[in-house]
Amino acid sequence: MKSGRQFAMFLYLALASTLAGACSLTPINGYFHQVTAVRGRVVGKSLGPFQFRWLRQSFAAEHARLALYEYRLPATIEDLQLIAAVTTDAHGNFDFGQIPNGHYVLTVKAENPSLMGGFFEIEITDKVQATRSITIDMSPIHPDCTGGHEFLETKL
Repeated sequence: MKSGRQFAMFLYLALASTLAGACSLTPINGYFHQVTAVRGRVVGKSLGPFQFRWLRQSFAAEHARLALYEYRLPATIEDLQLIAAVTTDAHGNFDFGQIPNGHYVLTVKAENPSLMGGFFEIEITDKVQATRSITIDMSPIHPDCTGGHEFLETKL
């Protein structure tokens, strides 16, 4: 009888896990990260079960490639006009310099294949508090949809 309950519980958990939704990294149309400048640091590391935010964000993603494209929908990334591209330094730092106000798509691709890429919709505007820096966490995402792929703004 006990093994029957255990089997039933196992079967229930197995079926329930298939019904759980997958993480969605699809941008929400109309939501833009509002910033005054596009500069900061790319971080991340695949640490297995030790994916604590403060720990994974202490590792710089050196030589990551960032590209800023015009924002236009519907379009594929190949259809968009490249505005500027930069590569992070050995400390993960990047700075796009002066970019005109407007809506853009920011892509991030790590040199390290264990890190995720990134796709973020941003708006450069002077209508928000000044941006000190941006931290982009390219760490892998946990099965519960927490963890990496974060765009964190620090305001002045």
